Amino acid sequence: MARVAALRFCRIPEHLLRETVRRTDLSRKLSGVAVTRSSTTIDSGNLYQAALCTQLKKPLVIQQLPSVALRPTEVRVDIHCCGVNFADLLICRGLYQERPPIPFTPGMEFAGCVLEVGPNVTGIQKGDRVIGVSSIGAMAEQCVVDQEMLWPIGEEIPYEVAATLPVSYGTTILALQQRAKTQPGETVLVTAAAGAAGLAAVDVASHVLKAKVIAAAGSDDKCELAVQKGAIASINYTAKSIKEEVKKLTANKGVNVVLDAVGGDVFKEAFSSLAFEGRIVVVGFAGGNIQTVPANLLLLKNVTAMGVNWGRYRHQDFPVFSRSIMSAIQYCQEGRTKPHVGAVFKLQQCNFRASFVRMHCSDSQERSTIFAMSSGQGRCGVAVIRVSGPTSRDTLICLTGQRPLPPARTAVLRPLLDPRSGERLDVGLVLWFPGPCSFTGEDCCEFHVHGGAAVVSGVLQALGYLPGLRPAQAGEFTKRAFQNGKLDLTEVEGLGDLIHAETEAQRRQALRQMTGELGHLYHSWSKRLTQCLAHAEAYIDFSEDDNIEEGVLDKVDSDVHALQSEIERHLHDSRRGERLRGGVHVTIVGAPNAGKSSLMNSICQKPTAIVSPIAGTTRDIVEMALNIGGYPVLLSDTAGLRETSDIVEQEGVRRARERLQQADIVVVVVDTAELPSDLTGMVQFLQDYLKEVMHTSDEYQAEISSASANWIVVCNKTDVVSMDKLEKLQLVLEDSGLPRMCQLSCKTGSGFDNFLHLLGEQVEKMCGNPLAGSPSLTQARHRMHLQNCSHALTQYHQQREMDLVLATEQLRMALRQLGKITGKIGAEEILDVIFRDFCIGK
Repeated sequence: MARVAALRFCRIPEHLLRETVRRTDLSRKLSGVAVTRSSTTIDSGNLYQAALCTQLKKPLVIQQLPSVALRPTEVRVDIHCCGVNFADLLICRGLYQERPPIPFTPGMEFAGCVLEVGPNVTGIQKGDRVIGVSSIGAMAEQCVVDQEMLWPIGEEIPYEVAATLPVSYGTTILALQQRAKTQPGETVLVTAAAGAAGLAAVDVASHVLKAKVIAAAGSDDKCELAVQKGAIASINYTAKSIKEEVKKLTANKGVNVVLDAVGGDVFKEAFSSLAFEGRIVVVGFAGGNIQTVPANLLLLKNVTAMGVNWGRYRHQDFPVFSRSIMSAIQYCQEGRTKPHVGAVFKLQQCNFRASFVRMHCSDSQERSTIFAMSSGQGRCGVAVIRVSGPTSRDTLICLTGQRPLPPARTAVLRPLLDPRSGERLDVGLVLWFPGPCSFTGEDCCEFHVHGGAAVVSGVLQALGYLPGLRPAQAGEFTKRAFQNGKLDLTEVEGLGDLIHAETEAQRRQALRQMTGELGHLYHSWSKRLTQCLAHAEAYIDFSEDDNIEEGVLDKVDSDVHALQSEIERHLHDSRRGERLRGGVHVTIVGAPNAGKSSLMNSICQKPTAIVSPIAGTTRDIVEMALNIGGYPVLLSDTAGLRETSDIVEQEGVRRARERLQQADIVVVVVDTAELPSDLTGMVQFLQDYLKEVMHTSDEYQAEISSASANWIVVCNKTDVVSMDKLEKLQLVLEDSGLPRMCQLSCKTGSGFDNFLHLLGEQVEKMCGNPLAGSPSLTQARHRMHLQNCSHALTQYHQQREMDLVLATEQLRMALRQLGKITGKIGAEEILDVIFRDFCIGK
């Protein structure tokens, strides 16, 4: 952290200062870098500022601490910059393997200038520029460390760059040089490539070791950053398979070295991407799960798996540890590496209280309190204002004049007061929802106030002035409900659909999804697939120990086949759920002046489209959203289909044909007056007319037959033809092999009810009954993941006899696709099934 001019901060009690000094001293002893001394001296006149962790999982605070006397081999450093890495965040959350006593100052790597040296210090003197490593204590204006934990740096390295070198570059150099023995020209895959260690690995591998680097990261922006640092290619592993992309990039050879700092499925995919005799180095996992590698996977390609815990070298092999830092300094001074500084936060600036560093040292679940009007905008009788977050309780008490909380989930009438002036804003109902029994899973409260604009504005402004509150972003209440496990992704999407539902059928479908029916279906599939995967992996790992029942793999094959059949049936639903959610697209097409716009206006019951006797009046698509029989319909009127030299009309015709291809239902309008008088001529005319509309080849009859289920032919203008012609036309309608046909007159309205009945039947058939049978697919996202899941299960069957290990990976890929639909999947679920269903290790 860069230093600036000091600001005045409140002092903390003397007993807390002494306790901090005592525990920091204890931490130095535990780290193995301290020597014995008789006492700890506090100079109360010499204070320095530090970021202090006074409670785990809570934001850091800025406090003044007293300087301590030096031991003989210790050095006091005036810290200019402190590097912030993932371990610093974990240690403040109590998730690091070393847990210093509270209170403590975090910070493990720093750069600065020597202020004072102990009497036995050699090789370092006051004024030297140095970088250093400490167990804790570096996120401050000064730090005391043993001399062996300091390394000199030249003037050419800025302090903020130097502070990034020890942990990230030290780890990378140990991993790629010391452990993996990476050679020039080899291909190196780096996961989490946009993280501190990842960017350092890309930098060192590319510019020092002269290797070819493939960067894998979790977003396109991160991938782009890694490429800027020297990677020759990148993989966004949230959108693509690492294994498949590596195959493409290496011509199926695989990579020579993997440096992984992610774990989980990313580790497994990276491991599968290794070439013959490749090496994978696992770094990090200070607070996560260390990966396990079955021996049979190592034997497939004769690969080597190794780990690098950089901090352990400090105690087990200090010369190697020290050389890694000296190499990092050397490469930087020579200009061979260019460390990336993501951001700089100033320790003493006023807004440190809201800075990234301070807040991210707290528990990731700690959130600000949000508020918003949840009853919609506009004047109304009652407006509902919702508040959610850790200070909801205090907010409710504050706005109700320090009155006690009402009973949970009970509406109570209370005056609402402006917390600044005490002025009464309104009298309304208040409700208290203590977490986790609330919509978001957090403490929540609601204010039901009169819906006038002035009242709502006054209450919202009052909430905005309270400390710790901020206006909610769009969808943030629902997002918190998902993050707190109150809703899965399908239920979240169902809630969104319910809010936007405009028809009765849409409401029924959305409510069914919001109550969890679709999520339960996908969860049941995930559970069955998890069991298949667990049994297959157990067979791979433990079958030689005779601890696995016979017939396990046969049952896995049978269950996978049955599950895939269910998924395929679910996918082949003619997009009923998606059509119901987004609306059935009905497109009106035909020749100019056939009466398309008149029919559009009759259906909409208002003059939506311009009608005139001039052919080609409609040039563009005219759309209208309708509710037909409780189902949503998006009706489109189009330009007349004909050959024309008018450039504008040509574009209209092109758009009409494009919309025709996209339509769910096509209404073809024919001018009855243009029909021949004989039956044979009528049939031939209509066939030729449909051929022109469809723009097909001479073999159009098969295409008409395949499309006829979704077509309605409307013979318009029946008011201007003779009864004899109408009777002949009726015969054509009854027995012609053409799509369903009806007669009507847009001018008189004759036959219009029959047309609406036909159209409504077709719309209902396409959407189905949203309450019948299994819940339908409603999102294109669901369809994509289910198709990927089914494809992976197909790959399982194909690879089953050739390589069970690779086939099992396909089950894992399928399970991941199901998990992406609901947002829930984890490796622990697989392990739970293994140890529940098998007696392993008897």
